[in-house]
Amino acid sequence: MNENELKSIERYFNKFNEDAASFNEFEANDFIKLLKNNNRNDDAIEVGNTFLQMAPSLKGYINQYGYALYNKFINIDDEKIKEKENLFFDILEDILNICKQEKYSPVEPAINRAIKYALSQTPINYDLMIKMLNKLDIKLLSDKPFVNKEGKEFESFKERYFRLKVRALFETKQYKACVECANQALATPLKWHYNALQWIKYYRGCALLELKEYDEANREFISLHSRIKGVNFYEVLYKTNVTVGKTKEANAYLLYEFFEKGYSFQQLPLYQRLNEAVENNGNELLIKVVHSFVKTLCDENQKECPLTIDEKYQGKDSSTLYDEMYDLIMSHLDSLVVRKSGKVVYYNEQNQFGNISVYDHDPIFFRQADFAYDEEVERNERVNYTVLPTYDTKKQRLTEKAILITIDDSDYDFINR
Repeated sequence: MNENELKSIERYFNKFNEDAASFNEFEANDFIKLLKNNNRNDDAIEVGNTFLQMAPSLKGYINQYGYALYNKFINIDDEKIKEKENLFFDILEDILNICKQEKYSPVEPAINRAIKYALSQTPINYDLMIKMLNKLDIKLLSDKPFVNKEGKEFESFKERYFRLKVRALFETKQYKACVECANQALATPLKWHYNALQWIKYYRGCALLELKEYDEANREFISLHSRIKGVNFYEVLYKTNVTVGKTKEANAYLLYEFFEKGYSFQQLPLYQRLNEAVENNGNELLIKVVHSFVKTLCDENQKECPLTIDEKYQGKDSSTLYDEMYDLIMSHLDSLVVRKSGKVVYYNEQNQFGNISVYDHDPIFFRQADFAYDEEVERNERVNYTVLPTYDTKKQRLTEKAILITIDDSDYDFINR
C-alpha cells in the first residue's frame, strides 16, 4: 500500500464513521476498491454491508463489494469449499443477487469457480454444473477467445459454456435438451478452438442414439471419425449399426479397424468384438479360429478367458493364429460384409490412390493401402470391395471409399495365362 492510498483509506474511514450515507458513487466505489486491492477484504465487506443498509441508492460500488466477497469466500481451494459448502453457495447466491452479469462483475468468475468445483468431484457433479450454467445468460458471454502471453488462443467463455452444458445434459440423461443445446451451439457463429465443437457434436450424436434417431446419429459419428482423440469411432459406429440390426454395415467398421490395427495384445477389445461378430454370423470355421486366437493371446498374457482352443490350433502361438485368422476372414468376407465388384479406372501410382468404376454410380475412391494383401494395382483390373461411408472435411459432406479390396479372379484364365 503506498502512502497516498493509505491516506485515502484513512480519510474514507473517518467520513464512513461520521456518516456512511454521505458517500457519493465515486467515493463509495473508490473506498471499497482500495480496501479490496490491498487485501483488506474483511473491511471491504463490512463497508459494503453498511452501504447496502444505510445508502441503498448507491450502486457504483456493488461489483467491488461482490469481488471482496468472491476473494474471501469463493476463490478458495476445493477442500475449503467442501468444509463449508453451504456457506460457499450462500455467498455465491448473495453475489448473484446484488451483482449483474456484466463486464467487471464477479458473477461469471463466481459461477465458473462453482463449475470448477463440480468438475473436481468424483464422480463429476453434472447436476450442479447444469444448475450453475443455467444462472448465466448465454447472450452476455464473451465470444472472444482467451489469448495468453505467447499469443496462443484458447476457447471463449461462450464456447466453454456450450461444451460443458451439452456434456452435462447428456450425462444427466436429458437427451432431448442435450440435442437442443448442441443445435443452438452449432447455429451460433463462433470461432471454435481445439476440439470443443467436435465434443459437442459427439455428445449430440450420443444423445440422438439414445433418442433412437439412429440415422442422424450415424451421420454425426461418421463426420467425426478420427477427429477426437480418445474416442474409437470404429467401435462407436459398429455398435450404432448393430443396435439397429445393420449387421453387415457394422461389420464393415469392425473389419476395417481389424485390418488397420493389426496384431497386438492392446487390441484385445477389438478381437473380442470380432469374436462377437463371428458368433452372430454362425460360421463355425471363423468361430473356431477366432476363439482359438483370442484364448491363446489371453493365455500368453496371463489374462482370464472363457473361450477354448480348437484341436486344430493347439500348440500354435497367437502370432501364427493371427495370420491364419486373417486369411480365413478375408476368404469369408461375403458372409460378413456387403461386397461389390468394379474395375480400376484410374490410379495415381505416386500418391497410391485411385478410383473404381461403379455401375450406375460415380466412381468410388480407394487407396492402395486398403488392398487386403497389399497387391500391386493396375488399371482395368477387376476388384471386389466393401463400401465404407466417410466424411469429406473439405467439401463438408458424407462420401464413400472402397476398403478390404481384393483382386477379382473369378474369370481369370489360369490355364492359358
